[in-house]
Amino acid sequence: MAVVRLFASAREAAGLSVDRIDGHTLGEVLDEARRRYGERFAAVLTHSRVWVNGQPADVREPLRDADVVAVLPPVSGGSDPDFRGTRGRISTPSSSGPQTRPPLEEPLPLTKADSQSPSGWFRPPDIEGALARMAPPVPVAEPQLNGKRAAAAPVRRQPLTAVPDTDKPHVRLGLAWSVVTIAAIAGGQTSLAIWLSLVAALAAVQVTRVWVERHERPVSYVAVAGAAAMPLAALGGLDTLNIIIVLVLVVTMVARVSTVTKAPSRDVALTLMIILPIGLATAALVLLRHIDLAAPLALFAFAAAYDVGNYLVGTGAANEWEGPVAGIASIVCVTLFVAVLVPSFGGAGPFLLGALAALLAPLGPLAASIVLGDRDAKAPALRRIDSLLLLAPMGAWLAAVLIR
Repeated sequence: MAVVRLFASAREAAGLSVDRIDGHTLGEVLDEARRRYGERFAAVLTHSRVWVNGQPADVREPLRDADVVAVLPPVSGGSDPDFRGTRGRISTPSSSGPQTRPPLEEPLPLTKADSQSPSGWFRPPDIEGALARMAPPVPVAEPQLNGKRAAAAPVRRQPLTAVPDTDKPHVRLGLAWSVVTIAAIAGGQTSLAIWLSLVAALAAVQVTRVWVERHERPVSYVAVAGAAAMPLAALGGLDTLNIIIVLVLVVTMVARVSTVTKAPSRDVALTLMIILPIGLATAALVLLRHIDLAAPLALFAFAAAYDVGNYLVGTGAANEWEGPVAGIASIVCVTLFVAVLVPSFGGAGPFLLGALAALLAPLGPLAASIVLGDRDAKAPALRRIDSLLLLAPMGAWLAAVLIR
């Protein structure tokens, strides 16, 4: 993956100064850059010079991993030798007509890519022309962390709230999920651990695929295996689960150190961000099942009730907050049901657990959006357990305290 550095007007047109783009040749990288950054950047690139690893390069130049591609637009004529020779002369009007200023560089005609790639246009090879006359990069000062940031364009953050959609059989899938999970809870700790291990593995696979499609490099096999192992480790109790968490951390770091990447610490953090939320949410129910049958059923009922209310109201709501409010109202109904029919908690226990569910269940989909990096990313298995991401670990701890 080549590292693309943009300077001056190219950086302004693209909105960033450094990016990573896949491509076997320089032409493919430039082609992808035009497609990614738009027409304004393509216009700037037409008059720009391109270097690879500090040397002039042709679009047919093959690229290796970690090669640096620099896009150097003309800056006040300083990058064109023909124009530099005219800077010291002052032009005066003459009777023959107005004087025309020589262009910085004559743009090359656009031609279709040899590979017929639909993603854009790029310049043809021109060894004798503009690409061969590339000048050294013009140093551009990078913005200081403590400097003035008023001139920087603010980045618009995407909302994290996941809006329910109706393009899939959500109701039937939700009913099947609830029936199988309740049956697994009733079947015992082992059946619940096996079922949630499969769900965790599928969710980790989908989340890993989302990040890989963005050219990130989480340790995929560790992410999937770690998320699937945590519910099974919960069969051995909390001590076994803690051992698995430490082992996953060590294996992730060793795997990334053995395969050198550009950002190993980022890869490790991304891998753990996939494993821990999914693994803890599923392992918490298994740990709680070891204590009592009613506790994991009540906790799952809170999450299921929130999902039902959020989906039924949120799919047709004009505002994003209406679905979560309906989900919280559903939790209130389940709380009353648990207070009357589940004697395990006693006293104010059901209401404390219901209040915790009303607080954390709406935050679960937001946490899932953070794990995915985009609320619109497709990860159905993760979305199926998103209301449990925060509720299950905290709710299992509170339920265990109330029962004991």
